[in-house]
Amino acid sequence: MKFDPHLPQLPSISELLEHPRVKGVVARINRSTIAQRATGFLEELRWSLAERTGKVEVPSVAQLAERLARRLLGEPPAGGPVINATGVVVGDAELRPPLADAALHAMVQVAGEYHDQGRRLQQSAEAELCHLTGAEAASAVNSFEAALHIVLGSLAANREVLLLGAETGVPAHWRKLAARHGVILHTSDGDLSRLSSEFGGRELAAVVRAATAETTAPTHEVAAAVGRRNLPLIDVHPVAGLLNPADYGMQPVETLRQRIEGGADIVVAEAAGLLGGPSCGLIIGRRSLVETAARHFLASISSISAATAAALHATLSIYRDAENVEAAFTIPVWQLLSAPLANLQQRAERLSSLLAATGHVAAAEPVETERPWLAAGDLRLSSPTWGIDIRPKGSDSAMLGHLLRCERPIVAKSDNGVVHLDLRSVFPRWDQQLVAAVEGLTT
Repeated sequence: MKFDPHLPQLPSISELLEHPRVKGVVARINRSTIAQRATGFLEELRWSLAERTGKVEVPSVAQLAERLARRLLGEPPAGGPVINATGVVVGDAELRPPLADAALHAMVQVAGEYHDQGRRLQQSAEAELCHLTGAEAASAVNSFEAALHIVLGSLAANREVLLLGAETGVPAHWRKLAARHGVILHTSDGDLSRLSSEFGGRELAAVVRAATAETTAPTHEVAAAVGRRNLPLIDVHPVAGLLNPADYGMQPVETLRQRIEGGADIVVAEAAGLLGGPSCGLIIGRRSLVETAARHFLASISSISAATAAALHATLSIYRDAENVEAAFTIPVWQLLSAPLANLQQRAERLSSLLAATGHVAAAEPVETERPWLAAGDLRLSSPTWGIDIRPKGSDSAMLGHLLRCERPIVAKSDNGVVHLDLRSVFPRWDQQLVAAVEGLTT
């Protein structure tokens, strides 16, 4: 088969190997593996484009580099990377967001050689966290759940605690969590004006503010009400980070600094949330309370790995070096959340026309909807977004199953026979993969 001379010129393999996305992979793979896996890459791509001329756009250099990088790395293991088309950017425990390139590189540097336990890296990351949040002290442990147990066990074991917010917030079962530490849990509907009258006579160890839809009062108001009782305020939020989504037209989620400056004595958060770092638990706040938590026996068996410490430190360094200005363009979570609606609309309109032309789709339409971008336990925050409603010629369940069986599985949702691809959580580099996946659908 002769290739159409009118097909656009593709870059050479040597050009692609110099792309930053590929160079990081090349540095970790021996030359024989590179030669074996790169062979035929451009030829296969040219054949594919020739067969589908007029149906798809020619990939950009960045998209080609991403494809080549995946090919060099080999087939992903079962349960590996997926394309998230649910629209939920943070909070879903089953869909951990990607790390920044700098964090990935830091992990490879540490994990690729002999290393110590990473204690110095962890200490550097904790110091960086204090600098960025204004906290007196910080401690990182291996999970958000471990951080909760450590804080509750060290500050309130066998005592009484007042919980502001629903018991089914995050975590889902506060009663069980409290029972493991002998904590007697009292709940309040969040009405700050009634705190003194309802609980004025109780010897409380602390007040815990849970992250639920009902606890919408700003931290300074909660801290003022709690402060009248001279009690420590433990602020628990699974996804709080260093940027506020309100700056990008979404519902506000107070930053870690805003919570500390607002009067929270301890903040417990997940680094894989809006911070955009590796999955681990963060405990920040007053030095005396953080140090008490760090002495708890669970803290000694919940330390983070050296690779996690390296990724956390590298992620925090992005915020420090850029003073938050460039973080939205560097941290993958913020690349998604800061994408303008107009860009999502353009992508949705372009992709819907390509999807509508595939053989097993009855209709594909761009739609503007309001869908959750944050989903953590019962906590849901939604904002306007653009996506594609696909009505398959077969069943929606069959299409969802097909998408999950693709080489790069695609996680999506359906309703009333329509499959919806929400572009809020899809990186532009995966747009053509969406089209190819739907094209490959069989009845």
